[in-house]
Amino acid sequence: MAYIRVVYKTNEFDYVSSNLLDSLITTEEISHFYRASEKRWIDVIFDSIRGKGGQYQGAERRSAAKPQEKGFIKSKRPRTNWFECLWRHHGQKD
Repeated sequence: MAYIRVVYKTNEFDYVSSNLLDSLITTEEISHFYRASEKRWIDVIFDSIRGKGGQYQGAERRSAAKPQEKGFIKSKRPRTNWFECLWRHHGQKD
């Protein structure tokens, strides 16, 4: 079973199962979780998360096309991940 890093609204960090993540999102107990596929922290209020999808009727828009083929340019600039820094230092004593 995969475990996901989460940040509770009390600013405490934890690892939870994917089943528990659904419950924590629904009950609004967490503020962020780490989406490994995107290598970034997801804000449960502002970012797209599971369970918030609509009832789309129409042609399939997902495809195997790479973003470069659609005219998107990937940024070469490294992103600052401030939650990652907090995660690494969480629990360390001064």
